[in-house]
Amino acid sequence: MRPSSILLDSCRFLIRSDSNKVSIGENTTVGCVFVFESNTGNIVIGDNTYIGGSTLISKSSIIIGSNVTIAWGTTIYDHSSHSLDYRERRNDIRRQVESYRQGNDIIENKDWSTVKTAPIVIEDDVWIGFDCIILKGVTIGEGAIIGAGSVVRDNVAPWTVVAGNPAVFVKSLKREK
Repeated sequence: MRPSSILLDSCRFLIRSDSNKVSIGENTTVGCVFVFESNTGNIVIGDNTYIGGSTLISKSSIIIGSNVTIAWGTTIYDHSSHSLDYRERRNDIRRQVESYRQGNDIIENKDWSTVKTAPIVIEDDVWIGFDCIILKGVTIGEGAIIGAGSVVRDNVAPWTVVAGNPAVFVKSLKREK
């Protein structure tokens, strides 16, 4: 974190290991919760960015560019959280209960091998409205705007507005120089 950056009172870090990495750029204001679901998570935030009371959940990688605004209530996941196979989910629940009863972290023994994971990239000058969900593997292009309450499951082209569940194209934006 740079000396010019601000961590708001709402900012929290739930870090699993020393190998989890957070990098926060110059003049960036952060009020989000950083959640690392495994030992491999990595979150990078550029310069002059604002992130309100949101949640960033990383097992892989979340990269947020410079001059980005992310409103309150947004959740960004770089993984599916659980297997699509109900048997694997049952096993995870059993392992979670066992871990907790042994005094360990509840997801310490989670089997990530059947959980889909893919990095998220949010390019420069993006604005993400209130209460959005950004799902694994998404790239949001430079200058894009995501309407409040949207669920983004596909890439967003630069200088466009998308909204809805799922988020769909609304209009193109003119890039001002």
